[in-house]
Amino acid sequence: MITIHHSPMSRSTRVVWFCEEIGLKYRLETVEMFSDAMQRPEYLAINPLGKVPAIEDGDFVLWETSAILQYLDAKYGGGQLMPPRNTQAGALAIQWLDYGENPLTVIMGEIAAHSGPMPEERRVPALVDRGREVAQQIVNVVEQALGNSEWILGDNFSAADIMLVFGLMIADYLGYVNEETPCVRAYVDRATARPAFQRAAGS
Repeated sequence: MITIHHSPMSRSTRVVWFCEEIGLKYRLETVEMFSDAMQRPEYLAINPLGKVPAIEDGDFVLWETSAILQYLDAKYGGGQLMPPRNTQAGALAIQWLDYGENPLTVIMGEIAAHSGPMPEERRVPALVDRGREVAQQIVNVVEQALGNSEWILGDNFSAADIMLVFGLMIADYLGYVNEETPCVRAYVDRATARPAFQRAAGS
C-alpha cells in the first residue's frame, strides 16, 4: 500500500483523487500546510522542498505531482488514465499535465496564498500583482481548448483532467471561472461531481 503525504485541499488532493479513480489503496500521512512540521528533517528527507504531495511506495519516494500520477498509472492503473506516450493523445495528456501545474496552479496558487492564508512575513505582493495580470488569459486557454468536449482529451476522463481541475478550482475561488468561461464552468462542475473526487475532497 502506498503512503501519500497530504494536506487537505492542497496539491496532494490530486494524488488522492487519482488513487480513488483507479481503485488503488493508500494510507494518508497528513501534514499541516505552512507548518513547522513540513520543515522537520524527517519530512525534508521525503520531500526536500517541504511541500506536498509526496508518496512512498515501499522504499521508493516520489514528490512531483505529474510524475506521481504517471508512475501510479503505469504501475497500478494499467493505463486507465494516461494514454500511451507515443500517441497524440498521450502527448496532449502530458501537455495538459504540465499546463495544469505551471502556469495554471502555480499562478492561481500564488495569488491565493500570497493574498490570504500564507503567514504575512512570507507573502510577496509582487506575485499577486503578476498573477492577476495573466490569470484570466490562463483560464481562457482551457476554455478554448475544451470547446464542446466533455474532458480535455475529448470523451475520456484522464489524469490531465485531475491536474487541470485542481488549478481551475482555485481560479474559480478567485473569480476567474466566470461568464467568460462557460465551458470551464461546466467542466469543473462535471469533474467535482465524480464520486472519486467527492471521496478525495473529504480526505
